[in-house]
Amino acid sequence: MPTPDDDEVAEFLEADEPAPKPDRSSPGKEPAWRAKLRSSNFGQAAVVLVTAFAIAVAAWWVVKPEEQDRVRAGTEAVSQVEVAGVQQPPAAGDSAPGFTATDIDGTPISLEGLRGKPVWLVFMATWCTGCRTEIPDIQGVVASRGDAVRVVVIYVGESRNTVSDYSKRVGNDFPEVVDQDQQISAAYGIMGVPTHYFIDAGGVVRQRHVGVLSPDAMTQAIQNAMSS
Repeated sequence: MPTPDDDEVAEFLEADEPAPKPDRSSPGKEPAWRAKLRSSNFGQAAVVLVTAFAIAVAAWWVVKPEEQDRVRAGTEAVSQVEVAGVQQPPAAGDSAPGFTATDIDGTPISLEGLRGKPVWLVFMATWCTGCRTEIPDIQGVVASRGDAVRVVVIYVGESRNTVSDYSKRVGNDFPEVVDQDQQISAAYGIMGVPTHYFIDAGGVVRQRHVGVLSPDAMTQAIQNAMSS
C-alpha cells in the first residue's frame, strides 16, 4: 500500500481544521448594532428616559420618609380604646353632655363656660398615630378661623405627666384635659380615637366623627356648627 508523504498529510490536516472564530472580546471595538443604536434618535431618547426614571425613583425614596406618618395615619385612621361604663354617644341634635375639669395648666374648664361660641371637642391619646398627624391640620384650620371656634383636646385615660410631656413635643397650644378616670369619655361614648364633636354655641351636638378628618372636612364641620 502506498504511503502518503509529509506534504499530503499536512494538506489533509489543514483542510480538516475548522476556521478560527472571530475574537468578539477584543477591546476597543464596539459592536455595529450598539454604535448604530447609540447614534440614532431612538437610542438617545432611550437614554434620556432611563435617566429620568432613575432620578424619579431616587426622588421617591428621598420623599418617602417624610410621608410615613401620614401613610400610617391613613391605615390607622381609628385606634380602639376601652372606656369603662361607656354610654351611647350623643348624636347630632342631642344636647352635649356637660363636664367640668381642669386643664394641664391647672385652669378650670367646663362646657357650660364655653357656651356662646361653637366648641370642638377632640378626644385623642398620646400613643395614637392618627391623632398626632391631625394636630397640625387642626391648628391650621383653627388659625384660619380666628377665634370663631373653641377647641378642647381631651386625652382618654392618660396621666397628666404623660400628656404634658407629649404636648411639649408636638407643640399643642389648645386647652388640654386629662380624662384619667374616663368619665368625660364615657359620657361621650368614646370607643376609638380620634373622635371629634362639633357643638354649636347653644350646647347642641351638630356633628360627630370617629377617625382622622381632612382639613376640608374640619372646615365644613366648623361652618355647620357656626350656622346652626
